[in-house]
Amino acid sequence: MNLHEELVFDLCRLPTEVLCYIFIHCLPQTEYTSPDSKTPPMLLTRICRRWREVATDIPSLWCRLSMDIDHADSMNWRQVVFGYDLWLKRTQGRPLSLEIMCNDNDTTDLRNILQPYISQILSLKVTFDMAVAPEILLNDLPALQELDVAMRFHDALSSILTSISRLFTLRSLNFGTLDCHSIKCLSHLNLTNIDLSTIYPTNIINVLQTFPTLCSLKIQILLFEDLPCEPFTHSTIQLLSIQTILRSFPYPKQLVRLFNALTLPNLRVLRVEGGSWPCVEDLISHYRHVVK
Repeated sequence: MNLHEELVFDLCRLPTEVLCYIFIHCLPQTEYTSPDSKTPPMLLTRICRRWREVATDIPSLWCRLSMDIDHADSMNWRQVVFGYDLWLKRTQGRPLSLEIMCNDNDTTDLRNILQPYISQILSLKVTFDMAVAPEILLNDLPALQELDVAMRFHDALSSILTSISRLFTLRSLNFGTLDCHSIKCLSHLNLTNIDLSTIYPTNIINVLQTFPTLCSLKIQILLFEDLPCEPFTHSTIQLLSIQTILRSFPYPKQLVRLFNALTLPNLRVLRVEGGSWPCVEDLISHYRHVVK
């Protein structure tokens, strides 16, 4: 017992710079941290007074937050609001990366919590699950550069796209799918990275035509359509990734038609997974300058 007490005493006496280094490396190896009292950074504030003082004065410990507000499970709503506000104050004005689960009527309450910190939000990952007026959460984010939106239902798609179209600092967008109307709605944004769940080959051409500054285009599922692809050259795209081709996708006809229509002089990474590839040698030959 005495040895344990001496060890704790020695740890508490470590120089502040050393504690800061240790605390930063104690964070979970996840993209976001949750306000769980049993895991860092919250756990670090419960060891002793000095650790609490040091931890609450390190903004980088608090800049990646996962928020999930469920009124049905919140016995004390004021305490929940106070806890999130206290967490966000500890960022001391530094850039914020947030993951938000937005259910039912949470939108307005979430917006009210975040309002004092709106100008700090650089990255936002949000899931809307039957959320009422979800566009409220996406309005007026003057510093936002990265946005990842997932929707369980698409009733509010139009209003969400309208809000996204006003995010003039946005550079990276992860979205479900973009049709011709959606692409046109966002055409004035200077996007450099787009990640889509599903898309048709002709809309790939449309995306590349609409966003000349695009450097990376990632597609999870490439859908099938029997439409011609107009030839197009994109001079800045460096990464093109197609994760899955539907099994019904007739590769020799449609996929070759897509790549034959594209000229990508600065392409450096080409990833295509799924489906069958009887003409893969032709594809490699077509993009023999690709380095990876």
